[in-house]
Amino acid sequence: MTPTHVLERTAVRAAAETLLDEYARTEERGGCDAGPVVLATLVAGGERPPGDAPSARAIAAWLRDFRTPSRHPGLYGAGAAGRMFALRIAAATWPRLHDPLKAQRARLVEYVAAPRWRTSQVGWEDYDLIWGPSGVLLAFALDPDATWAERAPLTAALARLCHGEDLPLLRVDQYHGEKLRGWNVGRVNLGLAHGLPGVMTALRAAAEADGLDDGLRELLRRLGTRLVAESYVDDRGVITWPFGTTRPDGHRAPKGTGRRQAWCYGCPGNAWTLWEVARVLGDAELGAFAAESARSFVAAYDDELYLDGLGLCHGAAGLMLLFDAFAGYMGLAGAESLADHLAAHLMGRLDELAATGWSLQEDAPGVLSALLTMTGGDRRWLGALGLR
Repeated sequence: MTPTHVLERTAVRAAAETLLDEYARTEERGGCDAGPVVLATLVAGGERPPGDAPSARAIAAWLRDFRTPSRHPGLYGAGAAGRMFALRIAAATWPRLHDPLKAQRARLVEYVAAPRWRTSQVGWEDYDLIWGPSGVLLAFALDPDATWAERAPLTAALARLCHGEDLPLLRVDQYHGEKLRGWNVGRVNLGLAHGLPGVMTALRAAAEADGLDDGLRELLRRLGTRLVAESYVDDRGVITWPFGTTRPDGHRAPKGTGRRQAWCYGCPGNAWTLWEVARVLGDAELGAFAAESARSFVAAYDDELYLDGLGLCHGAAGLMLLFDAFAGYMGLAGAESLADHLAAHLMGRLDELAATGWSLQEDAPGVLSALLTMTGGDRRWLGALGLR
C-alpha cells in the first residue's frame, strides 16, 4: 500500500467511524440493511474491537433492529437474505453472530422450500437480484454452509422463468400505469439489478457453488447468447444495452447514447456479468465479447455524461469497483486509472456522505465500504454485487 493509500484509508476510516457512531446513536434507522454491518466489519479489519468502538456499537444497534421482521426475502433493502449475508460477513469478527446466522439461514431455507414466487405476470420481486429469488440464491451460493439442497428450489424457480428462447415468463406484467416502472411492462428488463443479468449472476454463482451440470451449462449459454443479441453500439462507440427488450407489440426500448451506464444498467454491469458467465462456461468467444464491451466503455468514459451520484447501484462507487474488476481480472488497459480517478472523486466528497441513509446499495455505507476495499479491505462482501 502506497503512502497515498495509507492517507486515504485513514481518512475513509475516520469518515466511516463517524458514520457508524451516528448510526449507533440514531433512534430511527429505517430497517435492518446490510450496509452498516459490512462497513463495521471493514472498519474492524478482522480484529474484534472493544465494545465502545463505533463499529461494535453499530453492530449492537443493528442487532436490536434485527428483532423486527424482514420486509421481504431479498438481498437488498433490509431483506432476509441481506440479513443472512451481513451476519456471515461479520461473524468472523464477532463470533456471537454465528447463532443468529444459523437461525436466519434456517428461516430462509424454510421459506424457499415451497413455491413462493409468481411464474406468470411477474414483477421484479419474482426474479430479481434486489428483492427476488436471484438475490436469495446469490446469498446462498456465497455461503459455504448452505447446501445444494437448500439452493435447489431457487435454481429451479429461476430456470422455469427462463424457459423459451424469447423468455416469455420473464416479461414484466406488473407496474401498469406507474411513472417510474411502467416502462417495464411487456419487456424483459436488461439491467443487473432488476433484469436478466441479475438472474444470470445468481445462476452463475450457483454453478460455482454446486458444479456445472449439463442443464445449467446449456441455460447459462442460452442466456448469455440472448444478452449478447440484445446489445447495440451507441453513437459514442460503446457496446451497450437498452433498459429492456422489445415488447410483443413491437415497441422498442429507446437506444441512442446510453447515459445510465453503471452497475445497475448498461455496459459496465452487463459486460462484467458476461465475463463471469464466460469464465464459468470456459467460453472464450463470450469472454472476448465481454472484454470488448468493457473496453468500449473505458475508451468512451466521461464523468459529465455517466456519473449519477456517489452510490454503488448507479453511481461512482459502483463504477469504481467495476473498473477495478476490469483491471484486475480482464487486464483491461485504462481501467485501473479510471478506478483511481473515481476513488479520488469520492475522496473529495466524503463530507457529502453524512446522513445520506444506511443502505449498502444507495448510501454512505456502500460508498465507504467500496473505498475501504480499494485501499486493502476484505473483499468478501463484493460477492453480493456479483463482483470479486
